[in-house]
Amino acid sequence: MPMQVIRRTVASVLLLCGALLTTRELQRQASGRGAKKSLLGLAFALCAVGVLMSQA
Repeated sequence: MPMQVIRRTVASVLLLCGALLTTRELQRQASGRGAKKSLLGLAFALCAVGVLMSQA
């Protein structure tokens, strides 16, 4: 399996995880059950890494 296929697959998985985590955190905050520590930073970081990997 070529390295580029693996890189794009990992990038897609990171983007998907980041998007799902972002959605979950925004729903949790909207419902008023927001925790002291939000995972939005992690979600955005996952999306950013996924985008950077897909561009490489």
